[in-house]
Amino acid sequence: MPYGIALFLIWLVLLLRFPRVMLPVSAVVAGLALLLGAIMGVLQWQQSQRIDHLAFDLSYQPDSCPFGQPLAVRIHNGGELTARNISWLLWVNQPGYNSNLVDVASSDQRFTLGPDLLPGADTLVCYSLPRLRRGYRESELQYRADAVRADFIEEQ
Repeated sequence: MPYGIALFLIWLVLLLRFPRVMLPVSAVVAGLALLLGAIMGVLQWQQSQRIDHLAFDLSYQPDSCPFGQPLAVRIHNGGELTARNISWLLWVNQPGYNSNLVDVASSDQRFTLGPDLLPGADTLVCYSLPRLRRGYRESELQYRADAVRADFIEEQ
């Protein structure tokens, strides 16, 4: 922050002192900044579109998962690129409510999927539940993936 203020003040002094030189330079710098901002915006939009193609289905299934790992996570890659390093935060809430019931002291809130997920492929993985707030039954709660991250690559 102090560097930004210092750069702005230096630019302002130079603009007032040498307007013939600084006006074209300022226009070029502003144009490059706008171009860079537009490129970053497009790249971020493309990444969010790719992540939207990942479909998560999280459910509490202690009968179909190994002991100690009752959270069944089914992921479908509906995109055209291979998804790698998929990770997400677990959001647990009661039906009709929006508060996250995962204990904030729990350090294992971020879940990751190890293998790559090919285009059109499904995977089912079971995870252990993080510590939840007291007074709730795991079978009566809703589970969803939040803050999904992934890298996308083209298979060759």
